[in-house]
Amino acid sequence: MTTIDDILVLIGKGLYEDALLKVSELDDNLEKVRALSLIALDIYEKFSDVSLALELMEDAEYFAKKIKDPFDRVVALSSIASTYLTIGDKEKGVKLFEKALDEALDIEDSGKRVIALGKTSYYMAISGFVDSALEAFDVAFDTLIRSKMDYTQKTDYLIKLGELLEATGDSLHSNDALSFYERAYDLFDKLHVNIKAAVLEKKIALAKTMKKTGSPELRKALLEGRYNYAIAKITNLFRGEEQIIGLLEVALWMKRVETSEYKQLIREVLEKMNAVDFSQDGIGYIATLLTELGSIREALVFASKIADIKKKSEALKAIALELAREKELEDAYRVVEAIPDGEVKEKALQELIEIGAML
Repeated sequence: MTTIDDILVLIGKGLYEDALLKVSELDDNLEKVRALSLIALDIYEKFSDVSLALELMEDAEYFAKKIKDPFDRVVALSSIASTYLTIGDKEKGVKLFEKALDEALDIEDSGKRVIALGKTSYYMAISGFVDSALEAFDVAFDTLIRSKMDYTQKTDYLIKLGELLEATGDSLHSNDALSFYERAYDLFDKLHVNIKAAVLEKKIALAKTMKKTGSPELRKALLEGRYNYAIAKITNLFRGEEQIIGLLEVALWMKRVETSEYKQLIREVLEKMNAVDFSQDGIGYIATLLTELGSIREALVFASKIADIKKKSEALKAIALELAREKELEDAYRVVEAIPDGEVKEKALQELIEIGAML
């Protein structure tokens, strides 16, 4: 019996004709839709053949129309919509997402309706419609809360929604992932699903650490402790300022999970910095990263190069507070004296006094 995995092997080898022949051997129409979408995406990504990709997606639509189960049809439509958007047909993609949402709302079984909305939200998010996806998740949540299910059933579906939110975050860059992770954490925390909440807490911390270079692949590697892989990936993918930032973000995560090798990574990154021309935004962010990493002298060098008075003042304040936390109060006050913005300087002094009182 032919499976999606069989077709994936053929796609990986570039045997598209053989893969297409195998599509007809799949048991159900939803699987056929998925297979055609995978083939179309691979052809588009490798050869930029838009016309062939669109032709395959028309075939996928044909099979989607033959799906009788409303839930499966919504999933198929959402998958097709996402693929259309990836290959550049925004109008078709948006229309199909609207159709998927309408059909999801018409599903009689409230549990299936909730998960169908969640699945559509997932596909919308990975297609770039992050705000719309969050709104759809809200509709799914409200639908569930208003349903006549008993408490146990609602709890089960809330957990499923949380898992969908988490899976969505796992598929997005850090900046977009945070909103989904935070909502999933809130659900698991309120339901006292402590193990899942703890996992989400770590994923949130990692997304906040990998602000600039936090792709799904890199975050997954770091969560699994594959630091050398992440470092090699950043070194290969990025150049100049972006590479420096990515490596410092990895070092900061390693520090936060108490992996001592982060110090060696910092030393290696510092050696590369002289050969790089930094933007003003990059200078400010690197000053922040170096401060959090405890590389105060280097952080001061970068902070001094920030042209914006307010940003420079905030960077110097952060450095001063870090010095104070390290019980270097005399140096901390020296840094505060160099803060050019009067208001920021006053706040820094107040916070230094509070830290000093606790030491």
